[in-house]
Amino acid sequence: MPSDCTHEPTPATQGPKLLEERTIGGILVHFVAIPTGVAGAGIVYLLATNEFTKRNARNALDWHLTVLALTVVTFGSLFTYAEFTGQGVTDVATLPSPVSTIASVVIPTLLTLWFLVTFWTFFVGLIAMGKATFGTAWRYPLSPALVDRYGSELDFPSKWPFVIFVYVVLLPLVIWGVFFGSTDGAAFFLSAFGLLGLIMLLTPLTAVAMYLHGERDQSRNTDWKPHVAAFVGTPILIAAAGYVISRVFTESMYPPGDAMYVFLAAFWVSSIVYLVRWWMTASN
Repeated sequence: MPSDCTHEPTPATQGPKLLEERTIGGILVHFVAIPTGVAGAGIVYLLATNEFTKRNARNALDWHLTVLALTVVTFGSLFTYAEFTGQGVTDVATLPSPVSTIASVVIPTLLTLWFLVTFWTFFVGLIAMGKATFGTAWRYPLSPALVDRYGSELDFPSKWPFVIFVYVVLLPLVIWGVFFGSTDGAAFFLSAFGLLGLIMLLTPLTAVAMYLHGERDQSRNTDWKPHVAAFVGTPILIAAAGYVISRVFTESMYPPGDAMYVFLAAFWVSSIVYLVRWWMTASN
């Protein structure tokens, strides 16, 4: 005898929509930021349009900004201590003995902390990447919410041309310090770190600023439609030509280094042209 009971179909279980919520950029930003630091996380954060990617990039950027601040404090203290104890360029010891004693304890402590944090960055980056794989934007431990707290204060009209302007001003100063500055003590290290920051942070940020200002965030009603690919691509082509010339026609010991300086010079000129064109259009 057939049963009178009817079985209602069991609704399909809806699991987390990981494939829809997570993004490759949101996952890999943590891994990319391990070697590139603020530059990698910051560029992904600025370029991200997906909310999941942006939240993960923000978390990575908060951590690496904290590490950068610790780096500046640590090595700034070290260089200052060297200068005021006669171990720098001046060779004049002006630091009082009690202060020198305290500094001799504080600076090794800062260096130890910096090494531990740098080592720990590798692990928290991998943990955050694993969390992002399963759809979670994990905040790094002990990292303040710097982007959320201060990001709005940096959002002002013409902020991207301002970034390009900073690049135009700073590049000659850094290059002058590298080639003509002192090669002793703290001045040498400042020039070296300045060049490193110029190459790894400010130059990529300037290229991103050109893209955001000239392409993504530009009003459709503006009269000037810059070809950002030309402003960025032309210096790359010039640098490639410089590499070939240096390698084939000169006896340079390091052609890639020559190409890097050629690129910086070409991109500096390109940035000036971009600013002038933007200013002339904006003033009309």
